[in-house]
Amino acid sequence: MSLPAGEITLAGLDLPDGAILQGVPGRTVLKLSGLGPLLSATMARKITLENLVFDGAGGVTPKEKGLLDFTDVIDLSIRGCVIRRASARGVMLARCGGVFAQNEIAEVGDAGIYSRDGLGVDFDNNHIHRCGDNGLVIHATSAGRYDGSRIRNSLVEDVDNRSGGNGPYGNGVLVWGAGTIRVERNRIYRCAYSAVRNNAGHGVDVIGNDCKGFREKAMYAEFGAKNSVFRDNRVEDAGAGIAVANADKGTDGAIVSGNTIISMKESHPDPEFGPQMLWLTGILAEKNADITGNKIVGPGWIGIALGGWRENLRAEANEISGVDYGVVLATGEGAGDATVARNRISAKKAAVIASAGMNFLPGDLTKSGAEKYPRLIVRDNETG
Repeated sequence: MSLPAGEITLAGLDLPDGAILQGVPGRTVLKLSGLGPLLSATMARKITLENLVFDGAGGVTPKEKGLLDFTDVIDLSIRGCVIRRASARGVMLARCGGVFAQNEIAEVGDAGIYSRDGLGVDFDNNHIHRCGDNGLVIHATSAGRYDGSRIRNSLVEDVDNRSGGNGPYGNGVLVWGAGTIRVERNRIYRCAYSAVRNNAGHGVDVIGNDCKGFREKAMYAEFGAKNSVFRDNRVEDAGAGIAVANADKGTDGAIVSGNTIISMKESHPDPEFGPQMLWLTGILAEKNADITGNKIVGPGWIGIALGGWRENLRAEANEISGVDYGVVLATGEGAGDATVARNRISAKKAAVIASAGMNFLPGDLTKSGAEKYPRLIVRDNETG
């Protein structure tokens, strides 16, 4: 069905299977009146929406619902649309697949897009901005469940965390438990917490994103995240760079390579977050991680922290400058294997040091003392 230019007021329109709605770009406006959602569909094989403006300003959508709300739609295609002024989520997808491309989402109270137990949605070339809690959320109800969605070529900016908390809100892209996700070639700017946060996701690849302006660590793999990849990203103006954390909660396996991290800044979004959060640290990893070929430029406190129980960690061929400490290694009973090799380090206080908890031990291990730690290799680093 082709809709003419103009404004149409409605609420609670339930689309049948096979529905096709097309409008005049920027001029066909469907406006919510009363209680949302504005449009919804359930148990459909195919739904298509193109070149429409969906405006929620005239009504209220219940919490955890979207202005557009779809459940069990196998092939959902939304292209060239504007979703704006939603009181809750902009778009809510439950067990949906398809394409969401060339759309704009703005001025929403909750997440711009929330996809739960997805069927491999391709989110491509969207502009998501001025969101109350998160830009885009990919959520699985069981950790590691295969999703297969891609978030790419999009601009996500100006994301708040109205609901508070210590990380579930305020992120450009949040992956919560989902498996096999790619977040690539996006521009993510000015988020209250992080650019990309992977909480318990499996096989989440974060590649080639340009990120600037965050009060927390710019990128996370945490609380049971497995086999994470952070490659060729650029991070600027954040409280810290990339963290692969919480090995005690099951986080395991990461490749952190080819990233550029510059201009870290002191920022504490929650008052209870103390120095143990490793602010102003370029990269943190704890278990089964390769950290290679990254460039970290201060100001900063630590270039690379090999923390936790320090299990099978390798920091090699990185370039670190303008920080107090180049590489900091956790020590203590149970500390595992670690290699620090072929890095170029220009640090103000020490190139490579050992730590006991938050206490830094004296001596630069590039000069002497590494032999005290039998499972540690420090070699062929260039310092100055």
